[in-house]
Amino acid sequence: MSIIVKAEGPSGPAKIHSNDPKHALGLVQYLRTIGYNAWIEDTSGNEIDEKALKTAIAGDAAPSLP
Repeated sequence: MSIIVKAEGPSGPAKIHSNDPKHALGLVQYLRTIGYNAWIEDTSGNEIDEKALKTAIAGDAAPSLP
């Protein structure tokens, strides 16, 4: 899954490509702490719901039962 972290802030716009949703969420949180307005988009430019992304990541981390 290729996703894009976009942000606008004090030193201008930022656009970061990532294949790791967990990394993208961390980037968004970091950018917000340093004063940026940040969000995650798919490669088509549609904003991704961060709560749904967190839930999907948590589901992937859960141990599978036989």
